[in-house]
Amino acid sequence: MTAAGLTVDALFARLGRPAPEPGTPDWERASAAIEDAFWVIAAHGHRAWTPERHPPVIRTLALAVADRRFRNPEGYVQEQAGEVSYRMPDGSPIGLALTRGEVALIDRVSGRGGLKSVQGARSVASRGLRTGYPYPDPEDSWGLA
Repeated sequence: MTAAGLTVDALFARLGRPAPEPGTPDWERASAAIEDAFWVIAAHGHRAWTPERHPPVIRTLALAVADRRFRNPEGYVQEQAGEVSYRMPDGSPIGLALTRGEVALIDRVSGRGGLKSVQGARSVASRGLRTGYPYPDPEDSWGLA
């Protein structure tokens, strides 16, 4: 995938390493990671997004997700070699999984941010028995006392 800045060179520039030669296994793996990352993001985003046409921030996000996928393709949480060990922080995204913040960014850029629907709960009196919290007065089912 080489459209709109979604390139192996752009990914390796973020990694701080020279890009591999086209056709090598690392180049192929990086290219696949970029393509997979973009389509996962596009599935959450706007249906008109294509690799050639999308908001610039989506390119940044796709390269960040591709970086995760490229660096840790197996999704390991911890590695150890002899006495040296490395552990990913708890809650770190692995592979192509998107974080809540990334999904929120995609929603905002795609025009779906703003109003949300949330489920609420309230106490209801049943046969004179209080069935829930937080209302201090059992006679006041709306909690306005």
